[in-house]
Amino acid sequence: MADPAALHGQFLEIFASNSLCRPGAMTVLGSPIDLARISLPKFVTGALTDHLTPWKGCYQTTQLIDGPTTFVLSNAGHIASLVNPPGNPKASYYTGGAPGPDPEAWLASATQHTGSWWEAWADWITKQSGTLKLAPARLGSRKHKPDAPAPGLYVRDLAPI
Repeated sequence: MADPAALHGQFLEIFASNSLCRPGAMTVLGSPIDLARISLPKFVTGALTDHLTPWKGCYQTTQLIDGPTTFVLSNAGHIASLVNPPGNPKASYYTGGAPGPDPEAWLASATQHTGSWWEAWADWITKQSGTLKLAPARLGSRKHKPDAPAPGLYVRDLAPI
């Protein structure tokens, strides 16, 4: 089990040195980290009134990681932006073109939508997911036989009953 104090110390070091922003300055399991080498499509969110993770800081993620990026900005604060489900008449979010280096320029050209950013994410993830496949008729395979019916023994072994 990981030591929570050690993990917290690592977080503080990342915040103090900003080592994730410098290629090779941080290693994980002996491998140097270079965020610019990540080229997968990304969906990055921010929240206009977030006091813990200001939106312009979230936006900078779009400049650190390579590959196609969609940035969506919610009108809410920290928690409200994440748990704001579709159907909330007070919710809104902004979408725009490819994120450039200036977050204010992106916002100035973005379009505001009524509703939850979840809707934009649902469209995005559907496009990333490829063709739907039917669920298998039976669990497991010839090589990997199922040990127990769902949810599986590991759930019962780890969770208190």
